[in-house]
Amino acid sequence: MKFPTSRRRRLLLCALAAILFLFVGIFFLQSAVAHRKPPFLPDYPIIDLSPIWEQPRLDAEDYDTLFLQTGLGPSAVDRLRDSGPSGIDHILEAQSAFFAPVTVSCDPLFGPFVKEDHLKIPDGTQIMAPPLADLRPGDILLTYSTHSLGWRHGHAGLVLDVSEEGGSTLEAVLIGTDSAIMDTQHWLDYSNYLVLRLRDMTPVLQEALTAYAVEYLNGVPYRPTSGFWGLKEPEDDAFGVQCSYLVWYAFQHFGYDLDSDGGRLVTVNDLAHSPLLEVVQIYGLDPREWS
Repeated sequence: MKFPTSRRRRLLLCALAAILFLFVGIFFLQSAVAHRKPPFLPDYPIIDLSPIWEQPRLDAEDYDTLFLQTGLGPSAVDRLRDSGPSGIDHILEAQSAFFAPVTVSCDPLFGPFVKEDHLKIPDGTQIMAPPLADLRPGDILLTYSTHSLGWRHGHAGLVLDVSEEGGSTLEAVLIGTDSAIMDTQHWLDYSNYLVLRLRDMTPVLQEALTAYAVEYLNGVPYRPTSGFWGLKEPEDDAFGVQCSYLVWYAFQHFGYDLDSDGGRLVTVNDLAHSPLLEVVQIYGLDPREWS
């Protein structure tokens, strides 16, 4: 049975309209899903920290309080306390930033469906997140700011070196690009971040880990399904990486499996909850999830 030309044209227009409607619906719905929760702001009161930092030694309860108030883990707190008055000022600045209300701008990263959130204060001015207080080679940087079609898959990077200007990270960023060395300062553009460190980290492992990553994991093609098909640990010259898999692969080479759920696909969330890692610093996320 043949439809009249005019009817076929109407059917085609209806189909195109439906596709366009679906496309627009997904475009706006993904943002609503990704931002169904507002940026994290502590629902507990800010307190005076001077009684804590004036003590000669801190106990576990003190560290827990400082973590909830500033997002700084024990190693970061100790390093800042050892820095004298300037370190104490840094702790206070971290506390102020941790409790400061912010908004986010949802900006395109790759096409219309991959986006990332950046910080703004309520008047719309774009700002940076608090400085990274205790960054060291071999640390892991994570953020949940990146999302696709409403799913906050996040982003990950491996710290290679640290300097007064910031330092560098190795990251796999986008489909169609190779992993590359980037400036750590761009992590302060995100609406949240998490700094993690291997509990068993040593200076020897730091050097070996970062050297291995630069030699074998730099310039590797981006592959979103890395580790999902075939061997989870393929040969160094026969694989691609996505951001979380790059970090996981570097550590597994030295015997540390950071994939907390043991699945085929390594995600930012898998790394974030690995029992082999400790929190150095957190911002824009609820610290009670890592307490």
